[in-house]
Amino acid sequence: MRPAFLDEFWRLTRFSMVGAVATVIHVVVAMLVISSTGISPTLGSIVGFFAAFTFSYLGHFRFSFAVVGRHRNFLLKFAVGSAVSFCLSTTVVWVCTAILKIHYKPTLIGIGFILPLCSYLINRFWVFFQPRDKSNHPLEMI
Repeated sequence: MRPAFLDEFWRLTRFSMVGAVATVIHVVVAMLVISSTGISPTLGSIVGFFAAFTFSYLGHFRFSFAVVGRHRNFLLKFAVGSAVSFCLSTTVVWVCTAILKIHYKPTLIGIGFILPLCSYLINRFWVFFQPRDKSNHPLEMI
């Protein structure tokens, strides 16, 4: 039997892999849509976001957390968690750059480290949390 921290490490690794691929999908789809249709970068980014969202959800559902259940049990929570992450990151960038006058580069770098961790915790302990599996319970990992 493997220690719980090792299971958590590999779960976090899988989560990071899915997130990295989702980021590439977001950027590539956005660029393709913008260059092929001539729509605005904002709209292209929205299309890319939804492509990445779809991949990310399915990747986390099947690969990162490998949960058992129906999509209806997880999809809405994943969408809410993604919306919260999006709003949080947008607000932090705005506060840091517009109000605190911090340069955008360190702000984005900071967000790049903090947001994935917050996203992981939201997904791990709320979206894909299955209480009947004791190995997933936060107190059992201590």
